[in-house]
Amino acid sequence: MMLKKLIRSEWVQVPLCCMLATGGGYLLSLGTVSGIVSPLAAALAGICSPLYSFCILLGGLLSYCVQGAPEEMQFLLTCLIALLCIRIFFYDNYKPWISGILTSVTCIGAGILADLLFRGGGRLPLYILESFMIGAASFFLSDAVQNFRENRKIRLDAGKSFTYAICYLLLITALCGLDLEFCNPGRVFGMTVTLLAARQFRQAAGTLCGALTACGVVLCSVPLGMPMLFLPVTAMLAGFLYQIPNAFYIPVCFLMQLFSSAVLDSSIGIIRVLAELILSCTLYAVFCRTEFRNFFSFPEKIPSGQRQMIQQEIFLSKALEELRDETSAVMRHLTLNAPPDPVRQVRETLCTECRFREQCWKHHEKQTAQALEQLLHTPSVMPETLEHCPEKKHIAESLHVFAQRRTVRQMQNASLLQNRQVLLEYLGLLEHITADSARRRAVQFCDTETAVLKNILLRCAVTEEGCFVSRLRSGRYTAEIYSAQEEFPLATVQELFSRYLEKDLKAFPIAGRHLTRYCFYEIPACSLEYAVRSQNAPAYERCGDHADAFTDSSGNQYLVISDGMGSGSTASLASRIAVRTFRNLIRCEMPVDSAIRLMNTMLMSETNTENFATLDILFLNADTGELLFYKSGSAAALFCHKAEIQQITARSFPLGMMPDAAPSRIRMQSQDGDQIVMLSDGISEAEFPYIRQLVSQTPEPGQLLEEIFEKAPLFHGGTVTDDMTVITARIHSRTAQPARRQKRTKRQHSASSVGLR
Repeated sequence: MMLKKLIRSEWVQVPLCCMLATGGGYLLSLGTVSGIVSPLAAALAGICSPLYSFCILLGGLLSYCVQGAPEEMQFLLTCLIALLCIRIFFYDNYKPWISGILTSVTCIGAGILADLLFRGGGRLPLYILESFMIGAASFFLSDAVQNFRENRKIRLDAGKSFTYAICYLLLITALCGLDLEFCNPGRVFGMTVTLLAARQFRQAAGTLCGALTACGVVLCSVPLGMPMLFLPVTAMLAGFLYQIPNAFYIPVCFLMQLFSSAVLDSSIGIIRVLAELILSCTLYAVFCRTEFRNFFSFPEKIPSGQRQMIQQEIFLSKALEELRDETSAVMRHLTLNAPPDPVRQVRETLCTECRFREQCWKHHEKQTAQALEQLLHTPSVMPETLEHCPEKKHIAESLHVFAQRRTVRQMQNASLLQNRQVLLEYLGLLEHITADSARRRAVQFCDTETAVLKNILLRCAVTEEGCFVSRLRSGRYTAEIYSAQEEFPLATVQELFSRYLEKDLKAFPIAGRHLTRYCFYEIPACSLEYAVRSQNAPAYERCGDHADAFTDSSGNQYLVISDGMGSGSTASLASRIAVRTFRNLIRCEMPVDSAIRLMNTMLMSETNTENFATLDILFLNADTGELLFYKSGSAAALFCHKAEIQQITARSFPLGMMPDAAPSRIRMQSQDGDQIVMLSDGISEAEFPYIRQLVSQTPEPGQLLEEIFEKAPLFHGGTVTDDMTVITARIHSRTAQPARRQKRTKRQHSASSVGLR
């Protein structure tokens, strides 16, 4: 623990990063591309802070001195100096494409200056080409760092494949510059990556990495690249042989590449090629069990028909958004007629043809109006001012009629305003749900795994209405089966499909009126261990609080507490509706915000009684460990993170009170062992110091829950006067590797035994 704190301290991290930046600048400056030093060091300097850019410049200067001041490094050093100056003036972290453009423009300016000073205008086109490569590599590196910080993954879609290729080329050339007597690190690294790509991502990825490796080595040196020219063919053949065990896969790839290198090599000794192949195969054997898919996010495979549906839903969501904005603008211009004043109506109806009109409303207007207002509120007492009025017998009755009309008009205006707000809320909710539906359709569907799952259902004699397998952005598998069969062999299907995927799967059914939806998901990295308990006050038969804990179809977990406002059956009904409706909506793949807005609108539709309910939700992202607290008028929660206890509070309205009552959201990052305590308002805040002490001493959720309920009466004067609900939870974090790993040959044997092949 002390070592971790020491490593995380700035006094250690900053010097260590400076040393790494200096060493990286030195090593990356040794490789060449077409006679020019590899510009990967400049791409790194373009996205680093001024301090680390300066360290990369120092590493480049050190390499310049060690190599005897070669002319090829003049362009690189000029770029590093220019980028350091730019980073001093533009210190902020910009978007990746802005960083790439800024780096590229700076290097073009540095290339023009270096060409005029050292080359006399002879190599400017090559410098400009290098500048574009530096900008592309800088874009990829900045985007990769940003994605890895946010999602712990590097996203590689079709639009970024070009920058990925350039960055990989520059890395190969930089490593090839470290040419040793017995091997070349660039060729060893390239062959290792190619074998891993062919094994884990099939022949397309292997061929691409092999071609990029060969191209990068040739750009550094043609003699070095000759033995690599056959590497793409080796990778393509290796991709087709991905199913064979590693005991045969490694020798086959070794012999193919050795034979091709021996035929193509003309200047490099066969002993050196043999040593590089041995090193590459050894490194492959070390890293072949690592799931590199978990570190990358790949392009999503969407069928053309479904892509069209997604575009239609996106267009519909935009149209609904425009309709909501236009409706809101029209409503702002439509003014509501003010309810008529009873006094003015009496003046315009009864007093129009009265002979005393001029005396009452011209000479004593203020006194007459005050008298009518007094008569409006106390119709049984006639004011002295109106004693001489010939219509005094009809004035009180007319005022009463006009007052009723004003009250009705006021109620109509209030109802119209509320209806307008509800209509806008419905339009916004519909737009949000439509857009989210399009987003959820854009997932990576796995056709091969879906076919295997259908084969399993066929062998198990299951009639299904539909099934599919997909992968989340985190790389975890999820699957869904829709079936009306009464006796569904859930455990058998789960076991067989887990064997095929070599993953631990969990499964649960969601019953519908006609079909049952069976959800499968790969066990994620993070989970919650929790305990829930509710206790009603002695004065009430039913508890006004309701709590729930459940998992969605992707393995994310939810903890929910709802407290119905008031007491008795009405409060219990409101909280029960809120909890059950939220669970059903989430398991139907509705986002949390939309589910809360829909429940708020449902409770607003109750007109006979005030139907309010608080809502306290904890959402755990099972892949990243991120926590989201959603609070709608709920009590405070406690979050224990790194031995520090935080009180999570927010100001918000309960559901059913306001048409557009949005919940408060608090985002937290958790780690293994963190604890959460969620409470209803039946737990007094005077108990919080005691609960804080319990959280730091009692890690078990069940024991912590019992301790809170046991001591709760002491903080209420010995008697519980309100319903109490408590949820205690603890975060568990697993490693990214699956808990159960079987050999591939065993998986094939198990799959073939049920006819999966």
